[in-house]
Amino acid sequence: MTMRNFLSLGLLVFLTSAFTNPEQRGSEEVDGIAVKKEVKVPGFILEKNGKKIEGKIVPGSITDNELKITFISRSGQKKTYKPKDIKGYGYEAEIEDDLGLGDTEWVFYESTKADYPPKPFASKDVFMQRESEGAVSLYCYYIEVRNNPKQPFRYVYYLKDQNGKLSKIEKDDFKKVSKTLFKDYTAMSNRIGRKDFLYKNLDRMVRDYNYWVANQHDAGEYRVAMKQ
Repeated sequence: MTMRNFLSLGLLVFLTSAFTNPEQRGSEEVDGIAVKKEVKVPGFILEKNGKKIEGKIVPGSITDNELKITFISRSGQKKTYKPKDIKGYGYEAEIEDDLGLGDTEWVFYESTKADYPPKPFASKDVFMQRESEGAVSLYCYYIEVRNNPKQPFRYVYYLKDQNGKLSKIEKDDFKKVSKTLFKDYTAMSNRIGRKDFLYKNLDRMVRDYNYWVANQHDAGEYRVAMKQ
């Protein structure tokens, strides 16, 4: 799947899940007034102790998802959680694959602290979307750009190493950081900066690097990992 043009995958996941699920289309009428129907998708929360509670998630906008999430338990109890309340959450969303066909994908968020809030005057304690997990874990963080209606969001990547240290990586330092990060996997490090090995491709690169770390095939041979 092509990950990003001006919109992120996370935003596309939300928009598609909101408008393509047959159970969620349309609106309801209250006293003759059309009201947008609430979107509910399969999901879970992770409590502070690591316990996974399954139920339904009510997704919000791409930046609202980073600040709070509404969860409905199997018993029907509805509650809104902030990053300080839980370790994270995930939900299943409908997307389009590369052929334009319907598919589903799980979106995962973890509680952490960002360098700046996703929207003005909001908290820097956020839920950050996890895109890859392994020897190196990759997160994508979205920020509102209110003075640019054509591109209302921008994104920045964060990397977490094996020691759990979270570091921001932006376009300006991508090449330097990546060459150091992936130096042992020469088939990748030698390609950094070329087509398909740019900042926008970092999600796939991390996935392929983790595949190499796990399998330890020839470092000079590039192999593409299957997306889970």
